[in-house]
Amino acid sequence: MEDSTISAYSSFKTVLAYCVFILASPITTFFFSKLVLFEGIIGASPIATNVWSAIFAVIMLHIALGLYIYKAYFGTEKGKPVEKID
Repeated sequence: MEDSTISAYSSFKTVLAYCVFILASPITTFFFSKLVLFEGIIGASPIATNVWSAIFAVIMLHIALGLYIYKAYFGTEKGKPVEKID
């Protein structure tokens, strides 16, 4: 019973971390690219700044989702095989 609790807690931590990453990374990317990159360094117009920042945020969202899917598909932990006791 304790092994299933540890496994569930580990799965919960992984999903929670990816959820925070999936939510925070596009928002951070949008505002960072908008304020620092496009308005600060490049000096683009407000409409172009918003459009390019949104494109960067969508790309970051796809990267975050791809990492989550990769972890869910390939990241299964292979534990010690259960031996049959006769």
